[in-house]
Amino acid sequence: MRVNQLALSQAFLPSLAKAGIHTVEQLAEQNLGELLRQPEFRSGVELYELIRGLHRNGLTPFAGHGGHVQTGREREMFRLRAVEGLTLAQIGQRFNVTTERVRQLLRLHFGLRGTPPAAKRRAPIAQREMTLIERRRTYRLARLVVMRDYHRPLTLEQVAATVATSPRQLQRAYADFGRGSFRDDLAGRRLIAAARLLQRSSIPIADVARTVGYSQAPHFARAFRRRYGLSPSTYRARSLQARRRKQGEAIAA
Repeated sequence: MRVNQLALSQAFLPSLAKAGIHTVEQLAEQNLGELLRQPEFRSGVELYELIRGLHRNGLTPFAGHGGHVQTGREREMFRLRAVEGLTLAQIGQRFNVTTERVRQLLRLHFGLRGTPPAAKRRAPIAQREMTLIERRRTYRLARLVVMRDYHRPLTLEQVAATVATSPRQLQRAYADFGRGSFRDDLAGRRLIAAARLLQRSSIPIADVARTVGYSQAPHFARAFRRRYGLSPSTYRARSLQARRRKQGEAIAA
């Protein structure tokens, strides 16, 4: 049967003729991956619409030699792969199947092997997505290091080495996902710990500074005032007053 006898969009016929395809039998013998590499079919849209048109006529070309029956699921997988350029893993997530199963279905139902042009065009986007995923992971690991070792003399370079990245990549991770720089994160963690110590203990302020990672008490005092608006001693005194007031109220009650 000639393809022009089918109820297909006339827009497909010139492309099919240019590819040397004039009959349905010729269509059935085609390698879909090779067709996708031809200029008139590179976007994948033409082949997807052609597959849908043939399906409406009860025909399933590109199914290999097994006579596998295409369903809407398989056709949608083909669209996502050849038109949208999604990875096999992304398609598998949408249909709750493994990457290998997606590969098998595309091969069985369409003879599709290799990477279609649409997926190659999408590769830079996928790479950017992977970069962001990796930076998010780097940021989270760095924050864990800061939370664990804030009381030590940490540097950007030391933390970068601990999480297996470069100092520049760590700075970018904080720029993308943090609320400030690495130094802001480290200082914030130290000052939160210092405030808790000032509220709950009577150890000298210089010792509080050393305990949370500050080697110089004046430096600690300036950083503390910038964050809380009070000197460490005033913060401690007010915390003590508030605690005594609560205790008095509890006794009176």
